[in-house]
Amino acid sequence: MSNDVQVRSGAQAIVRSLIDHKVDTVFGIPGVQLDPLFDAFYGESNRLRVVHTRHEQGAAFMAAGYAQASGRDGVFAVVPGPGLLNAGAALSTAVACNAPVLGLTGQVPSKQIRSGMGFAHELRDQLKSSEAIVDWVGRAQHPREVGAMLADAFAHMHAPRRRCAVFEMAPDQLSAQAPVVDYAPREVLPFAIDAAQVERAAAVLAKAQRPVIMIGGGAMDAGEQVMAIARRLNAPVIMSNNAIGAVPASQPLVCNMLVGQRLWPEADVVLAIGTRLLAPALAWGIGADCKLLRIDADPVQITKPAAAQVSILADAGEGCARLLEALDERVPARVEFLRHVETIRAQVADDLNALQPQADFMRAIRGAMPADGILSVDVTQMATFARYGGFATDVPRTLLTPGYQATLGYGMPAALGAKVAMPERAVVSISGDGGFMFTVQELASAAHHGIAVVAIVFDNSSYGNVKVIQRNQFGGRHIGVDLTNPDLVALGRAFGLRAELASTPDELRSALEACLACGGPALIHVPIGEVPSIWDLVKRPPSAGTPAS
Repeated sequence: MSNDVQVRSGAQAIVRSLIDHKVDTVFGIPGVQLDPLFDAFYGESNRLRVVHTRHEQGAAFMAAGYAQASGRDGVFAVVPGPGLLNAGAALSTAVACNAPVLGLTGQVPSKQIRSGMGFAHELRDQLKSSEAIVDWVGRAQHPREVGAMLADAFAHMHAPRRRCAVFEMAPDQLSAQAPVVDYAPREVLPFAIDAAQVERAAAVLAKAQRPVIMIGGGAMDAGEQVMAIARRLNAPVIMSNNAIGAVPASQPLVCNMLVGQRLWPEADVVLAIGTRLLAPALAWGIGADCKLLRIDADPVQITKPAAAQVSILADAGEGCARLLEALDERVPARVEFLRHVETIRAQVADDLNALQPQADFMRAIRGAMPADGILSVDVTQMATFARYGGFATDVPRTLLTPGYQATLGYGMPAALGAKVAMPERAVVSISGDGGFMFTVQELASAAHHGIAVVAIVFDNSSYGNVKVIQRNQFGGRHIGVDLTNPDLVALGRAFGLRAELASTPDELRSALEACLACGGPALIHVPIGEVPSIWDLVKRPPSAGTPAS
């Protein structure tokens, strides 16, 4: 807290707090309950950029993509009621991805909150609506409360794991002037790591014959420490889909999920770092003789979905560093085990390459992008291929996904947010025609703000994943899956984008290279027919559950 007292409006106090917390961009749409806030944004436009969008969902997706690509806080501002509800799907996606995202919203006038009188944008209980999505919500009742409350929100977003928050304020209090105190960002205190648990984990690993390391998104910034342990143990590292890029895919010890699920039954010790462990615990199974060790920053998550023999409550990087110190410096050879790992890696590579045309199209995309290029993927068959090993990267935060929410419409607006955060990087999105049309209006945002993202749309005129399920599980009784699409090249050009048609992998690579070089937003339309399903290779928890007996 600063001793410097300044007279500010509630809105000005919010903007000052954002700047103090090193926020440089807000995605959003102005509206009547947010007019004072956007006027305060205008007053600090030399330090805070506002990227206005064409839909509230787009604003929140962009904030999520911004946070995922950069590791910095993503912020969006939308009107209350339907504006916040529209943003809810994207906000829940940020929660799934552990992306630090702050949603700012308004309210009806203070004295009318929860009155049920029918004011514009009124909800029965907006705070409870937000609590259904995020676990930090707050309403500042007066400008004096803003600084402390937002400092609390930002602290929550960074400890013990990355989280989301929603802050609201009524328009009369956004306009009200009062002496306020500024609050500096709160220091995130380091964990007091239990040395005994570290020693116990090291002792278990010392006896392991076939140890395996499993990492999730919580290890995204701990790649060096994870690889140091992997090399000390000569143990393979399995990346969850949220962890792709945390460790270099080109390293022989690094495995994708398809390799991991084949290795898993043979492991006698698993070291799980920063991962929910959902697929391994609920789909792959943990053998009775396999010992589970965990490093996680969340004291609740570390107990789910399966209890570990040893649990180390710690940030991934620090926990790994401490464990490395405790491990024997003599490196076990594990020659036969590592040969086996390499054999499985080769088998999975062959299996992926057999899935055509996905493999050749993805090879074209990877070949056209620089090593540090960012790929944002929607929910589509090509994106699934990318997540399960088709898109290899050695650079953290270069494959962005919607996490377990699997939210249609994520890919392109998340890519726009990533490009705003990392303007020096090449950024590409992959969508199917179904998901693309969920947020197609954000092409206008790309054109208006000059956000140079290349959106690739694989068009099979259907909700392809659902159509495959209906064919394989319901006897081909297709309903609600066939789509009629516009001329996507003409549509892209109508928005003012460069737009290309690519029908083959070679054409896609040439088109993508040209679009990346053009310096502006672009769209590539790729007509594609029915493709073989990668899901035949994937063991995963049943999203639909199992019938009751």
